[in-house]
Amino acid sequence: MCRKIVCSGLFLCIMGALTACRVGGQQNTEMPDTTETGSYESVAGTQIKMVAENTEVVITLNDSRAAADLAAMLPLELTLIERNSFAKGMTLPERLSSVEATTREYEIGDFGYWDAGPDLAIFYDDIYEQTIVEVIPLGHAETGAETMANESGTVRLEFVNEEGEQTENE
Repeated sequence: MCRKIVCSGLFLCIMGALTACRVGGQQNTEMPDTTETGSYESVAGTQIKMVAENTEVVITLNDSRAAADLAAMLPLELTLIERNSFAKGMTLPERLSSVEATTREYEIGDFGYWDAGPDLAIFYDDIYEQTIVEVIPLGHAETGAETMANESGTVRLEFVNEEGEQTENE
């Protein structure tokens, strides 16, 4: 219990420092405005693969504009960032829609988006009751998310076709 409190406090301090640095730094004014409320093509049920050096995790996307925005960007190769021993983060080259409901609740396998990053996260451990930042849910990995704990370096996000293989045009 004491370890949880200390880790939570440390995580709060780190996130506060990162947020403070972000506020004082230059913002990219060329980022697209993704707060539109118009229609979009749903990607609910679409599966993507997260492929690291020793791990492959299949994630099923939900019916959100942010998930559709991510799908439109694939394939992507991103650098993994350790997020306090419970999630791996990945910084996106551009922002996704942020009009969806956010949550701090998570389960192992949840895949989400943090707009302030703009970062993706896959949760591989449930050592905390909730996240410190609000996250937009993008989807869920039924199995294999725990294996991301030992990964570092880069990860590739790409589509999975109906047979479970990478699509040929990706």
